[in-house]
Amino acid sequence: MKAGDIERRVEAALADAMPAVDLLDFTVLPAQGGMMRLVVDHPDGVDHDLCAAVTAALDDAGLLEDYGAEVWSPGPEPPLRRPEHFRRAVGRRVRVRAEIDGDARTVTGTLVDAGEQAVRVRAAEGEVEIPLDRVRRANALEEAEA
Repeated sequence: MKAGDIERRVEAALADAMPAVDLLDFTVLPAQGGMMRLVVDHPDGVDHDLCAAVTAALDDAGLLEDYGAEVWSPGPEPPLRRPEHFRRAVGRRVRVRAEIDGDARTVTGTLVDAGEQAVRVRAAEGEVEIPLDRVRRANALEEAEA
């Protein structure tokens, strides 16, 4: 089964069992025997009990028959994958790795806009618009202490 198919099954299982849980990142680690790594968020935060409940929901959906699971909290630099993740991060510093003008680039700056198709980051070189389908990885950055 392809990673995208597994991810869709995971998303469906979580939507059914735990609709308030937001899947922020998903990776299948084939070198570790088919381990799934999930980064999740929840409006009340992520603790050990929530991670255990996510694991139980995956088990109930039959997903742990062929795969192991690591469930992580997003930490201080949560991944950004979907338009709604980017919208929640508007005004924060972000790092976006993307293909821009045919080159792999990393843009770091303040996220000033997030739409359904693209995001706009104010970086040292000015504002950069990045189509979401070109984003390879993005994270909100930990706020620096004053």
